[in-house]
Amino acid sequence: MQKIIEIEEGRSFNFKASAFSPIMYNKLFPGRDFLKDMECLKEKNDEEDDSFNMEHYEHFVRVAYTFAYQGLAPTPRKTKEQEAFREEYPDPWTWIDSFRTFSIYEILPEIIDLWYTNEKKVAESKNRAPAPPAK
Repeated sequence: MQKIIEIEEGRSFNFKASAFSPIMYNKLFPGRDFLKDMECLKEKNDEEDDSFNMEHYEHFVRVAYTFAYQGLAPTPRKTKEQEAFREEYPDPWTWIDSFRTFSIYEILPEIIDLWYTNEKKVAESKNRAPAPPAK
């Protein structure tokens, strides 16, 4: 699933979430657990409290960077666009620092929606045939 999200005026990125996202996240950030980090972000987004600590912010930046990186390619294979992205922004901190503004409160719900909508679509059963009768 893909979605173009405007980060700041005149600057948008195509964010992409797919079944490959956890693998890509692990390749970009060895030792990190994508599903745990996404669950942590989802729980934080669902809370009434609007305060973010550094751990939540780091999860958010890594996930956003991964989805932006994936949005540059139609397939999991590395593209020239992705190589150029990694040369210009070798890590998520360089990427996030390239923005004048980056509203976590506006973008986080979009990122979470992108992943969980994708996850829901992947989990839906493809086989709509009824189960065989019991003997």
